[in-house]
Amino acid sequence: MIERPRRRVRLGFASNLALALVAIATVVACGTLAGIDDYTIGECKGGPCAPDASDFDSVFDEDARVLPPDDSGVPCPGKPAPPAVRVGAPGNTFCIDTTEVTNAQYDEFIAAKVDPKSQPAECVWNSSFARERPDGGGIPNEPAVGVDWCDARAYCSWAGKYLCGKVENGKKTGPVTLEGLSDYKSHQWMLACSAEGRLRYPYGGLHDPEKCNLAELDAGAALPVGTAPGCVGGYQGIHDLVGNVWEWFDGPCTNDRALEVDGGDGGPASDGCLLKGGSYVDRGPAHDCRNESSNVRRDLRQRNVGFRCCSD
Repeated sequence: MIERPRRRVRLGFASNLALALVAIATVVACGTLAGIDDYTIGECKGGPCAPDASDFDSVFDEDARVLPPDDSGVPCPGKPAPPAVRVGAPGNTFCIDTTEVTNAQYDEFIAAKVDPKSQPAECVWNSSFARERPDGGGIPNEPAVGVDWCDARAYCSWAGKYLCGKVENGKKTGPVTLEGLSDYKSHQWMLACSAEGRLRYPYGGLHDPEKCNLAELDAGAALPVGTAPGCVGGYQGIHDLVGNVWEWFDGPCTNDRALEVDGGDGGPASDGCLLKGGSYVDRGPAHDCRNESSNVRRDLRQRNVGFRCCSD
């Protein structure tokens, strides 16, 4: 497996489908905490740094706040469910869904009977978009889970959007590369979560166990989207970028023989992809805007893995 010790956490899969995490953290200097390598001590976006940046939390301003969405008046394309907001800096704005896609919204996609044969080559193995729903139910305003990478991609395409990836000059240019995972300027998901590198968590600089639906909140399950207390940001109106459920994004999916099952052919279904954000079974403060999972199979369907979409 490809490892990035500064930012990556490894997923373990139990029989109950819970995603358990082992955080791998390293104390680093102020200028690299959010991948902002060109900032020096005392110049961290989000607030002043401590003179000694050895304290991992002290380099962020406790009073840092989320940003308003872009007010240029350029509408967000695609279906208005979930609603989206435009974020980013002038010349490089894009739209991101304000919540994870819900069961009700995904059911509309299923009812549309999109032909699985319309998928790209990496999803040729995916013959159905039906969710794997271990609980047998699906409350309408809870996140749609039990979907794999290809299901998420297909929904976003049907909705006139796309899985969040790499953006340049306001246009998606492809998936986030392995080298681009730390680039808050081009990695759409991380740009939105961190308010362009200003924040460690979507709501501010310091971990608050009562804000997002991580294990400390003790909800024991995904909550209806947008209902976690205070889990809003890095732009106003965006909910649950940390916690609730892990989220698929268009990132570096690579062949990973370690993820092949016995008898597997090593095809794209077993490519190693990444997830962002953590879920209700994962414990902070390691789960912040920079975190991604270790490699998981592209065909993974679990009850704490969902998604949201982006658009130009």
